[in-house]
Amino acid sequence: MSADWSFYGRREEAGQLLEHMRKGRWFFGSIRGRRRIGKTALINQVLTTIRSDDTNLRLALLFQLPDSSVSDTASVFRRAARRWNLEQEIVGLNDVRDLEGVAAAIGALCNSGAIVVIDEFQYCYQGPLKGFPSLLQAEVDHLNRGNTNGGLIVVGSIQSEMEALLEDRKAPLFGRTTFDITLGPWDLRTIFEVSGKHGAAGPQRRLTLWTLFGGVPRYWELFAREDGLDAIDQWGDWATELCNRLFLSGNAPLSQEGETLLGGELRRNYLAILHTLARHGPCSHAELLEWLPDLSSLGAYLEVLVRDLRLVEKSFPVFADGKPRNARYAVSDPFLCAWLAVLKEIRQDMRVVPGSRLVKGLLSRLQTLEGHAFEVLVRQACEAASRLATGDFSMTRQIHGYWNRPRGGQAPIEIDLVAQDEQNGRVRFGSCKRTARSHDRESLKNFRKHVGNFLSTRKGSRFRDWKQELALFAPSFPDDRRLRLESDGWICRDLSDFEKMLGTPDERGTLGRLLVSPKVKGEVP
Repeated sequence: MSADWSFYGRREEAGQLLEHMRKGRWFFGSIRGRRRIGKTALINQVLTTIRSDDTNLRLALLFQLPDSSVSDTASVFRRAARRWNLEQEIVGLNDVRDLEGVAAAIGALCNSGAIVVIDEFQYCYQGPLKGFPSLLQAEVDHLNRGNTNGGLIVVGSIQSEMEALLEDRKAPLFGRTTFDITLGPWDLRTIFEVSGKHGAAGPQRRLTLWTLFGGVPRYWELFAREDGLDAIDQWGDWATELCNRLFLSGNAPLSQEGETLLGGELRRNYLAILHTLARHGPCSHAELLEWLPDLSSLGAYLEVLVRDLRLVEKSFPVFADGKPRNARYAVSDPFLCAWLAVLKEIRQDMRVVPGSRLVKGLLSRLQTLEGHAFEVLVRQACEAASRLATGDFSMTRQIHGYWNRPRGGQAPIEIDLVAQDEQNGRVRFGSCKRTARSHDRESLKNFRKHVGNFLSTRKGSRFRDWKQELALFAPSFPDDRRLRLESDGWICRDLSDFEKMLGTPDERGTLGRLLVSPKVKGEVP
């Protein structure tokens, strides 16, 4: 690859953490986010920064709770304390054999000014470690009354369980956190930066990686560490080799990632719903019942997947009233969608079918998935450019939802993007295609027809007197095709255009300024 892996993204989160650590006051915070989203990397980066600042030298301890017994938890804590050279700071470290001892040792470290980070805190929600939050409550309350400059951070990956541990009114630690940070996927600016520095600056490769990884940092890092991929010329060969190295070969680093994410947290009925949604695409409640006739209490399972686990997104028809009977459901996590829809089945087939016979099917299914992913990318990029005031369209609202089946002979409508600029009376209609050549004469004719059908409806009639723009989106537009389309009045936008609009953040510069600054006051950079 073209560059060594670095610390990307998370500028605001790193600044917020450093601000709390440099205030010289006690803090108790939480960091949450799905697995592989970069929680531990953020902590390590900030601890490295704070410990390398001579004016704010701090003791630190990071340890990961095991999904195991109390004695094993105490053993893990003792080993972590020795690894972080804290034997002298904990009186009677060898005698820490239970949860009470671990909590007391954490309290003593924080009281001495140390920063303690507890990873995988969701394991305290149930099981052998369920009583640990109550023991920590006593230590946190004592530290809140004291005059210490230490801190405690709990980190967890299952949002619903972290919420139950920290936000439920009956939870021991309710109302005690100083800050709560939820890490989402990388933004598109970071995606552009990372892909450009690690051999995937081409638009088609960027789209493939976005389709497979979304904005999950760990997956991008594994890609960046694969040597030689950037030397493969053809997209088909490159995509095949990428999938083989990361997902399909026996020792591929992500060969078991999908099953780990699913099997560790979900029971059989949840898995059946996810597999059905990935296989058939967005489904209504009634369609899911047809595919899964033996599954009772479907609505309850869907509610957990949408609200608690956040693996499924729920959408309504455009301009709908939001009634549940109109909802459609789809897998929201890009990696899980790719795993369930494409990679898992091919990996299983490779046990009995030669890999060469599966390549064509792999590429075909991947391209289909990329088409759907590109629509999501375009919507996010348009919103981000408008929010940063760096784009060519000031968006006050984007119409979300899906286009319902017409009734009573009404003409069909299918428009990928409808963006409004109410202040200036502009509306932009967009059509997304995986390749520029797919915006052919027939496609453009149909696109105009769909826009006309929309403007003839009661909901769309309000836009008839607005300035109407027709935009075409593709990963890349050859110069000759772009010139020809734009001369006919079409607006053409591709990933290179979005990269210019969004720019790339200078993360190292920001962290460098924070590193040499003894105090961070005012706004977080």
